[in-house]
Amino acid sequence: MSAPDHNQIEISVIGPGYGESILIHIGSGRWIVIDSCINSHDKSPAAPSYLTTLGLDPAECVHLIVTTHWHDDHIRGLSALVRACKSAKFCLAAALTTQEFLETLASYDEAHGLVSGSGASEIMSTLQIVRDEGRRAARVVADTRLYQCPGTDLAHGQSCEIWGLSPSAKQFDLSLRAIGNLMPQPTEAKRRAPEQGRNDLSIAAWISIGDLAILLGADLEERNDPELGWTAIISSSSRPPGKASFFKIPHHGSFNGHCGAVWDDLLVSRPTTVLTPWNRGRGLPLQSDIERIRSHSDAAFATTTFKANPVRRRVPAVEKQLREVGVKIKSDVLRTGHVRLRNGGTKNANTWCVEMLEGSCHLDTLIAA
Repeated sequence: MSAPDHNQIEISVIGPGYGESILIHIGSGRWIVIDSCINSHDKSPAAPSYLTTLGLDPAECVHLIVTTHWHDDHIRGLSALVRACKSAKFCLAAALTTQEFLETLASYDEAHGLVSGSGASEIMSTLQIVRDEGRRAARVVADTRLYQCPGTDLAHGQSCEIWGLSPSAKQFDLSLRAIGNLMPQPTEAKRRAPEQGRNDLSIAAWISIGDLAILLGADLEERNDPELGWTAIISSSSRPPGKASFFKIPHHGSFNGHCGAVWDDLLVSRPTTVLTPWNRGRGLPLQSDIERIRSHSDAAFATTTFKANPVRRRVPAVEKQLREVGVKIKSDVLRTGHVRLRNGGTKNANTWCVEMLEGSCHLDTLIAA
């Protein structure tokens, strides 16, 4: 593989059927990374591995890392990613850096021990690396500018800005209350730090490069509340202007990540879209999800094909015990797929050349339950 030209924009969406990582080349050898996942073939973090195959040094070329939320499928290998990308600014949702959150995780670690591999322990390890190396974890709330680069520093001559569009103030407050409920009791058995059910802290990101715009939906859900989820973003008067020609579909294409106003107000007509399937249980996206997305996008892609695994029922008490101690029953994992988009760095926001690499596919051919 060859690296993009210095005047090219690249979007690489990598996903193994459980997890995702997104890399964006904004020009002149500068990259940003959104979230982390593990390669299925060698169990290494996908983002630095890809950059290495392009002949690039992650320690020099990555300028920004954003962790959208602390669910396992968006955070695996994060500490190794942050350690490898020593020059990168690190950003995460503000609530994940509060004293309440850190004390809760410390209490789990001290009283019960965090089971290895949990999103919570990965966050703790990452923040420790950031502190040890004298770096700073930048806090993200709605309408926060995370990064800015003038056009004079980029070969294509277009300035770049990266914004966090969420979480909203109300989401932040609700999450702090939920974090308080995570505090373990002295009599509880050792178990994983529980994840919050909804993705209220998920950071949707907006990247503008000249007139070109990119919208990354993370796992943000729609709550039908003007102060929460996608509706809060639509309602904001402070979000950056424009319409995006690329959309990373939120939450594996699930209906709970869908908001009709996003397609009308934030995206060009018939944008290019990519999703990462969820290859667990009955799987996502459902056939109805595929049809809904295809009604809005002709150029719609998935990072990997999948066939949903049959649901195996166990005795409820056994299921509960397995969950509490962090035991996972794994099925065959499909190899990591990769959808790569490049353009010439022009002002035309609809010039994407799409490459389907390593088992990725058009959404029309995705095998759904």
